[in-house]
Amino acid sequence: MANTIIGLDIGSSAVRAVQLTSGGRGPVILDRIGHVLLPVGAVRDGELQDADAVVDALRTLWSRYGFKQRKVRLGLANQQVVVRQIDLPYLPEAEMRQSLQFQVQDAIPIPVDQAILDYQTLEEYEKDGQKFSRVLLVAAQRDMVNSYIDVARRAKLEVVDVDLDAFAVLRSLAPSSVLDGNEGELLLDVGAAITNIVVHEAGNPRFVRILLMGGNAITDSLMAAMGTDYDVAEEAKARTGVADEYSYDADEASRLIAARANRFIEEIRGSLDYYSAQQGAVPVRRVVLSGGAGQLPNLRQRLADTLRLPVDRGHPMQEIKIGKTGLGPTQLVEAEPYLPVAIGLALGAVT
Repeated sequence: MANTIIGLDIGSSAVRAVQLTSGGRGPVILDRIGHVLLPVGAVRDGELQDADAVVDALRTLWSRYGFKQRKVRLGLANQQVVVRQIDLPYLPEAEMRQSLQFQVQDAIPIPVDQAILDYQTLEEYEKDGQKFSRVLLVAAQRDMVNSYIDVARRAKLEVVDVDLDAFAVLRSLAPSSVLDGNEGELLLDVGAAITNIVVHEAGNPRFVRILLMGGNAITDSLMAAMGTDYDVAEEAKARTGVADEYSYDADEASRLIAARANRFIEEIRGSLDYYSAQQGAVPVRRVVLSGGAGQLPNLRQRLADTLRLPVDRGHPMQEIKIGKTGLGPTQLVEAEPYLPVAIGLALGAVT
């Protein structure tokens, strides 16, 4: 019996949803894609600023694209979500979950009574005769999570699960065509205001960072310097891209874009260096780039030059059968960079 799943991505610039149909043993089918732009500032750095505008956008999304149901899997990524790798004394699964809040307070900046906690076990090991679990801990501020669930509810949607955007990106960009064991891959999903950074080994997350940087930083700089509006600045950004060489002889737009891009690339390099210094880190062999802001001309080459790694474009639809989406081949290619989170959220219900 066919099962319909909808992944909902409330981003900083748009709300996006994808509808997947799973028929059990058959392939997962992508049969609906929709997006509606948000007013500038409605969501800032992944946090709701104008809930009414988001509710209106969600209502428009459902009415315009005709999604078949109202149950959704929702993703989150902002500064009120913390991801930490920590080592804890080993306990069986049930006992670990019951005692988690008492063990992790010192590891997170959120009071545990105000947080929603989850974790994923990375490995188990013994030291000095005692068994430990190395886990990837996720803590999200409860009121923030509830605010997102509330805007969905007001749009007459039912949130059946909440997931981390970074895990959704991992699910869609590294499903089975992954590197061999003992080799890592760096996934970068660069949005308008948030960049999700994931290092995985054969599909298992080893490092996650939510970076409060994205394409809007460049747009804002251009707006301030050029005294222009958002749309004109966006167009200038897309037309100019990242210069091959950072030159003060270039025009002002090129210099601004290069400066912001360099800052972003250095943050990525710093994150990779931090991960590489951790105990048990596997060497990263390549980078996979996605997200709307990740399509900035020449950004991929600049990342490759700085990180000294091959940087490939992400393909979240690589293992999904394309159904009757209403989009042609060219439109699907253009939409693909924006879809890793929404697709990965929906895939979470079938993988």
